Amino acid sequence: MVNDRKWGSFGWLIGFGALVAFPPSAFAQYAYRVGKGQASIEPNQQVLSVALAGYGAPREGGFSLEWTALARPGKADDATIAADRVYMLHGGTIRQMGLNDLGSGAIAVEQPESIRMIAGNGNHLVALNAHNELLETKISGRGKLRWRHRGTLQQTPRSLSYWKGRLVMLDSEGMLWTAEGDRSRLTWRPIIECEDVIDIMGNRDELYVLTAEQEILRYDEPRGWLRVAIRNGITYDQDMQLLMASSGGFWGMDSAGVLYQGQHSSTHQLAVNVLMIQKGKDRVALLGADVCGFDTSFVNGMKDEIQRKFGLPPNAVMVNASHTHFAPVTQNWHTWGPHCQKPDSAYLYTVVKSAVFDAMRQAKEALQPANLYIGKSEVEIGHNRSLPGNDLPYDKALDVIRVDYENLDKDDIVFLAGCHPVFQNAGREGLTISPNYPGMAREMLLHHSDVKSAMFLQGCGGDINPVDGDHRVTAEKVVSAVTEVLDQGAMQPIKGDITFYLDTVKFDSRPWPEGKIMEFRAANAGREGDVGAEKNVRWADLMLQYIKNDEMPTTMPVFVQTFNIGNWKLVGVSRETTTEYSLGIKALWPDKLVTVAGYCNDVSSYLPTRRHIQAGTYEGADSFFWYGQPNIFPENVYETIIEFIKSKNR
Repeated sequence: MVNDRKWGSFGWLIGFGALVAFPPSAFAQYAYRVGKGQASIEPNQQVLSVALAGYGAPREGGFSLEWTALARPGKADDATIAADRVYMLHGGTIRQMGLNDLGSGAIAVEQPESIRMIAGNGNHLVALNAHNELLETKISGRGKLRWRHRGTLQQTPRSLSYWKGRLVMLDSEGMLWTAEGDRSRLTWRPIIECEDVIDIMGNRDELYVLTAEQEILRYDEPRGWLRVAIRNGITYDQDMQLLMASSGGFWGMDSAGVLYQGQHSSTHQLAVNVLMIQKGKDRVALLGADVCGFDTSFVNGMKDEIQRKFGLPPNAVMVNASHTHFAPVTQNWHTWGPHCQKPDSAYLYTVVKSAVFDAMRQAKEALQPANLYIGKSEVEIGHNRSLPGNDLPYDKALDVIRVDYENLDKDDIVFLAGCHPVFQNAGREGLTISPNYPGMAREMLLHHSDVKSAMFLQGCGGDINPVDGDHRVTAEKVVSAVTEVLDQGAMQPIKGDITFYLDTVKFDSRPWPEGKIMEFRAANAGREGDVGAEKNVRWADLMLQYIKNDEMPTTMPVFVQTFNIGNWKLVGVSRETTTEYSLGIKALWPDKLVTVAGYCNDVSSYLPTRRHIQAGTYEGADSFFWYGQPNIFPENVYETIIEFIKSKNR
């Protein structure tokens, strides 16, 4: 059966005395080579917990850790994991159970010593006996533990663990120590004090502590302790007493003797998508990531590596952030609470960056003959959230790109809309990793009979919030509009050569005078618990540090990237681009097929207009303190950028 949407009208030939119908593609010249790649950017089990991006409140932060009960081995005074087994100590007796056989229950281990503390490392156990003697044994089978003496401790330990292959100890005074030296002689060096700690846990990379307030803190030298999880009553509601690390992840035991595995509360949909398009020797790549945003430095470093690995210059790679507020932190926010100020490096570099290269590799390897089509429609999923007055600007545009492959029955599609992915920030949803409506729309579109994969690009949604409080409703509206575009058969062909450009509009940063900064700091100091005031103090401290170190940024650049793919023009603008920029840029080429994406290549502040700045809205004023910018943009920022784009006429 011929798919009418795929083939459209038919051509006719006379053969052997009969009319024979052929789809036009039987004679079509495929204009491009196109490849698609996708990779997950879900945090893996080597990352205990991540702070979720997008919201400065609540003050204590939102984190991904969720505890899942797996077994009930009974109460334990101490516990550790070694050789893929959980060793539990209670009343001087050790019991063990296999991580891969938790249902079999714990069995007692024969031992000659009375033990009061244990720690595991690989296939070794270290223990402390009643005489404060440090003992060690190598695990072999399930037989008797044969301990050998390693020394006597001068300190009074409260907890033992291993970190980076070294023994670490928390003493009764709250001091954390690490052991240095060989197996025959250990020298203890103090690391840092920690208050109210009930257990410590280390692995090959990170060191964690569990506090009596049910906070989990990670040691982040030189800053000290950084919160990575907290009991929130929803995903973390347990009274944890012990933390353990294994090669496969993280574990905990509560006061009732229940064994839990740490997992990430997630919809398991976070992804990075890449669409690579080639004509002749010219290639470009569109990259869409389910993150709140990236810093320029990270994007530039990633693009340099893409050039080395795949041969695409930086101006041929457009990096778009969906701006979901439910993804892990992926950029520096120096004025936020400490838990959000820096990304988890293991997540950003091991997970996200690796996934980008994986998706790029897939796209390059998948390059094959294809034609491109564009459909332009509208979807009313948002509203202008902040500007005063009536008749407020809102670009309702929904743009759809369809990739029709010569040798595949299904198509890849790219769809763009401009609206914040922000709701709901409450209950379990507010603590769950999710791409929000863009990810749900992608998955729903896979049910379309002709769609092989769907990729989302964020438009200019800086000042646009959803009209619906449920992101599922928003996704359904988007899917309905995209499906209508695909099914109505009126998409226009994209034909012609490829060109690509990356330009910079530089604005003077106009930093505040030092005296004004100090006055601003004084006006906000001493208001502990006021999230806004605390942010303002951190902003002032950041600016004063810039002044002291002579590091004040002199410009606030806005990047404008242009892809001309035949008769389709895609313009990508950096920062949280507000909706008027999309309308204004498209008005420069009223007779052309123009798509405008925001959140491209750098999300270092909002990009407001004169109206935002004069009205003092969040986008035009307070947001710049949250983003740690030296100042707001000048009032003519919109006019300057539009005139710049017009003069370049890319």
